[in-house]
Amino acid sequence: MTEFVAITGLSRVANPKPNRGGSIIIAYFDCTVRGVELKGCALVRTKAKGLVAWPPNLETADNRRAVRIADDSLRHGMMMHAREAYRALGGTDAEQIGKSIPMRPRAVS
Repeated sequence: MTEFVAITGLSRVANPKPNRGGSIIIAYFDCTVRGVELKGCALVRTKAKGLVAWPPNLETADNRRAVRIADDSLRHGMMMHAREAYRALGGTDAEQIGKSIPMRPRAVS
């Protein structure tokens, strides 16, 4: 699934701080996935010291993310590509994350 992801821009967060849930946004990135452009995704260090990619945060009435990535292997591919771009720009907050093993796609109900 990672061959369908291209990072088109990434900016590191200068002073990353944890949110209420303990997650820390360490970078924002834009990517193209199978011809769909996603602007404003987030590379996030989780409370458990893992990494995850969040989709863009769109303004909604309840302030929740309106884009959902149902395919875990695609979200994992986005994270891997963003992590490599982040490291290439000198980011070190993701160094504790070693080689990642992609998750298998799951059925969407």
